[in-house]
Amino acid sequence: MFIPRDILWKSIIEDLVEDFLHFFFQPYIQEIDFSKPINFLDKELQQLFPDTASSLRHADKLFKAHLIDGQELWFLVHVEVQGYPDKDFARRMFQSAYRIKDRFARPLTAIAIYTDNNIHFHPSEFREEFMGTAFNYRFNTFTLRDHTPEVLAKSDNIFAAVMEVAWVSLIANQKEKQIEESSIFLIRRLLEKGYDKKKVQRVLNFIRFFVRFNMPKNFSTFEQHLEQLTKNRVPMGIEEAIVQEIKRQATSLGYEEGINLGIKQGIEKGIEKGIEKGIEKGIEKGMRQSIRRLLLKGFSVMEIADNLEVPLMMVQEEKMQLDAQQ
Repeated sequence: MFIPRDILWKSIIEDLVEDFLHFFFQPYIQEIDFSKPINFLDKELQQLFPDTASSLRHADKLFKAHLIDGQELWFLVHVEVQGYPDKDFARRMFQSAYRIKDRFARPLTAIAIYTDNNIHFHPSEFREEFMGTAFNYRFNTFTLRDHTPEVLAKSDNIFAAVMEVAWVSLIANQKEKQIEESSIFLIRRLLEKGYDKKKVQRVLNFIRFFVRFNMPKNFSTFEQHLEQLTKNRVPMGIEEAIVQEIKRQATSLGYEEGINLGIKQGIEKGIEKGIEKGIEKGIEKGMRQSIRRLLLKGFSVMEIADNLEVPLMMVQEEKMQLDAQQ
């Protein structure tokens, strides 16, 4: 199952937001009042940018937290996880900042997390000058390649483990066996460090879908190792975002396939009715494929039926067929 990495990044940042702030904003951590809730503003952020901008594959989060030195003071954090060179990236960071400032009129801090392997592309400011007028916007940056797995492993912050996972994709020349071994080693260390169990489960789910293999055999071996290490515990945390993406993929795939099937059937039964029936069959097929994928990921029958909003009997049928094939 392919889950876009920007969805994984957005989800893990939200799930581990306090750890995120402690990891990336340590010099200012004493100013943040963690006794008050941190509110995420994804809908507000989406409204600030047109659909054309949202098509760019990057992860961004916008949230507000309160400061200790004032009852009503709060600030916004704008996050970009950038995994590829983009000559307009610094300008886009500037555009994001002034739209957020214009909308909320609150103090703003921003950070760009660079997960690429390009040593020539890690801007930390946008600068423009013309006829005596100048703009100079500086933002925080974190360059993954400057923080090796060995350095990250020394941190007691669980978000350091998340950044270690990102190294799997950073080292492109790794063989799949090395990717598997390094991922399993990280999981073992994660389980032994004594972190909060719910946080560990969230990171495990991030790892499960972030680490990718070209060979199905290697993926299957990795899944088996993961199941053994976690004693078949069902991952939590970012599963909601993952399940929602699976639902979206199933519906989209089923809709497209259903239209094609419906047009074919519609030649004999009437185009409109044929398409309607085809869409229905296509979506059901897509859902059944998604049910199987979630079963293979270790989700229970009840969890799948509840999250995908499908009949329990449908999930049981797919489980029986899957068990018979194994």
